[in-house]
Amino acid sequence: MSLVTIMIIVFWLALFLLFWTYIGYLAVLKIVSIFNVKKVIKQDYFPGTSFIITAYNEEKRIAKKIENSLALSCPGDKLEIIVVSDGSTDRTNDIVRSYENESVRLLALPQRKGKHYSQGRGIRLAENDIIVLSDATTFLKNNALEKIVRNFADAEVGCVSGLDRIINAGSGTYGEGAYVRYEMKLRSLESAVNSLVGVSGCFFAVRKHLCENWIDNMSSDFYLPIISYMQGYRAVQDDEAVGYYESLDDPRDEFTRKVRTVVHGLEVLSRFRGILNPVKYGYFSLQMISHKLSRWLVPLYLVLIFVTNIMLLDHGIFFSATMTLQVIFYGLALAAFLVKDLENIFIFKMPLFFVMVNYSIVIAWRDFITSKNFVLWEPTKR
Repeated sequence: MSLVTIMIIVFWLALFLLFWTYIGYLAVLKIVSIFNVKKVIKQDYFPGTSFIITAYNEEKRIAKKIENSLALSCPGDKLEIIVVSDGSTDRTNDIVRSYENESVRLLALPQRKGKHYSQGRGIRLAENDIIVLSDATTFLKNNALEKIVRNFADAEVGCVSGLDRIINAGSGTYGEGAYVRYEMKLRSLESAVNSLVGVSGCFFAVRKHLCENWIDNMSSDFYLPIISYMQGYRAVQDDEAVGYYESLDDPRDEFTRKVRTVVHGLEVLSRFRGILNPVKYGYFSLQMISHKLSRWLVPLYLVLIFVTNIMLLDHGIFFSATMTLQVIFYGLALAAFLVKDLENIFIFKMPLFFVMVNYSIVIAWRDFITSKNFVLWEPTKR
């Protein structure tokens, strides 16, 4: 086999994998959902629920978060609200204590241990069988709690994701809004045909007994759906359980958060790598490979496409055209990066968003391989 033939095969394989990751997998889910939908048995009931909010130095927003939580429509005797303050050094603890008469409990950790550690300690304190986890920066629609817990009427449901919505998605959010809508559509389809491979980290619910082997330093929104599936449960999304958060106008402020998220994801997938075995876990393994692993390999696909395309420039006008398109695409991204005013123009901001997301994945792989620690989370200041 000649070198040119090898380059052509690598080019087309990498291009196919890129297409599959962003378009093909979504298309297949849509087709499957036409013929095979696993419905969730929902009932209008409200089981005993513990609502756990994690916070670190959130004096500016914690009162608003608590007010939002107290205003949620639910039977008062069925809900306990626990705020876990992760070693906060500002007025967060004092503000939470001012709500003690309204049945809001404070668990003030003396030292910062990280978001996931804090969640685990809150769950230990929780008195109910249904756990709802939320960030201090996420505000819920009035009926969101009712909508998310009703899914547990189905004995096969172990974990439920809320639906993410960006408040300021139309004002210079640099592609974040479009990406979130795409991700929510993907999750909705996964939920319909089988089970989610990941839930919304800022708002989701889980059966307490699935949290028995809590992992203090790993992303609960990723490993709990895996544990749920391994124990015979489904993880589903309820599109009516809506949580809102603000997006940042400056993509550079989101970069570290994206890196941290991917690093945590790689850590979980490394620990639960057995879930990638389709012989044992069937369709769920293919979902995990397509939605998570392949997404984190996109930078490799892009490099292979670019390098092989250069080597094939003398082998037909097609490769000259694809090279030209790549140069234009990356050129638009570079222009938007260098000239901030261009970030709000669609033709510039989408390439920049795509490049920055995949560059963050590259940095995440580096940090994962070198075991950089992201346990202590710094909440994104939105």
